[in-house]
Amino acid sequence: MSDVWSALSENLAPSERVAQEWLSGLGQNRGTPVEVLVSLLDAGGDTSFLYRADLPAGVLDAAVVHPSKQVWGRAAESGRLSRAQWDRLLAATAGLPLHGVLAEMAEEHEDGRRRGARVGVDLAPSPEARPPATPAEIAALAETVPDITAGDRSYALWWVAALHDDPAAMRQLASSANLLIRRSVARAVHLPPDVVAQLAHDEDRVVRLFLSESCDDAPGDLLLDVWSWWSGSFSFPGRPRNHPNFPRDGLLRFADDPRARVRLLALDDPASGDDLVERFSRDPDSEVRGRAAEDPRLSPDSAVRLTQDTAGEVYHPARRNPALPPAYLVSLLLDERSALDAARNPALPVAVMHRMIASAAKGRGKGPHAPA
Repeated sequence: MSDVWSALSENLAPSERVAQEWLSGLGQNRGTPVEVLVSLLDAGGDTSFLYRADLPAGVLDAAVVHPSKQVWGRAAESGRLSRAQWDRLLAATAGLPLHGVLAEMAEEHEDGRRRGARVGVDLAPSPEARPPATPAEIAALAETVPDITAGDRSYALWWVAALHDDPAAMRQLASSANLLIRRSVARAVHLPPDVVAQLAHDEDRVVRLFLSESCDDAPGDLLLDVWSWWSGSFSFPGRPRNHPNFPRDGLLRFADDPRARVRLLALDDPASGDDLVERFSRDPDSEVRGRAAEDPRLSPDSAVRLTQDTAGEVYHPARRNPALPPAYLVSLLLDERSALDAARNPALPVAVMHRMIASAAKGRGKGPHAPA
């Protein structure tokens, strides 16, 4: 290992702020392996990484049997425990004052599973509730659905969602004049091709948005259009750009597009090169510079330059770019202003991650030695 990392020895006792930022950043670092994430559970720092949708297998298994209430409590709140993990958590907390509360949470989770809980879909009124079974029943229930306006927020109707796997029902409902019903159809994971084509050209922008977020069959031209005006949501992170049908080939044609959100897509084209990354690193629009700042093809000098950009959407991803020279990355780790981002840099060696955790324990007064 390069000597540049020696500044992060286990003898280092960073400031309390830096220590906290290291523990938080390592938990959100997509390059942090399972054994390091499990070590973080013992470090007494931020455990919000247990909410990660991409959390490696095994971390929640360790969290539910951890002795710290902060750890198993966060695991319970994450909403990501399996039935088996809930059972292990309840067994590990038997006799504790909060055991009853945890048992109620586990039952609520199981009830939601039985009622078909899905993001963007209303829950069925009870586990025994059944959707309409015939075209006549579907039509009768659809008549009772109140009208909404284009500006109203909405969730998919539970009974429409329960029919998502019925092609005939989806064709019937997709032709409804009721906006809430069409939005509910658009939340299906899969739809017949003719229904997809119909909803992709729906006059309601939210119908098209829901289709791009939820339906794996959404067409590429729709996804490109939605990307041009939708910045994303916490409920469907990454969509529509991370949709499997989002175009990749041919995006270089947007390199000179006047719309910044569209222009930055050119770097997603497999045919794009380092020269375009460098050009976009000097783009007048901060969103485009931010896209260049996260690109691993960025030159080390440009990565350093972008860490000093005035726009947060540029310098934050630049600090996390693995192209940064190791010595410069170390300097960012030791600076309270940049330690959080730097700790999320996937270029950190695993051995250094372990040393950071040990040092952070001292900085937070959790280790065998008093803080320096």
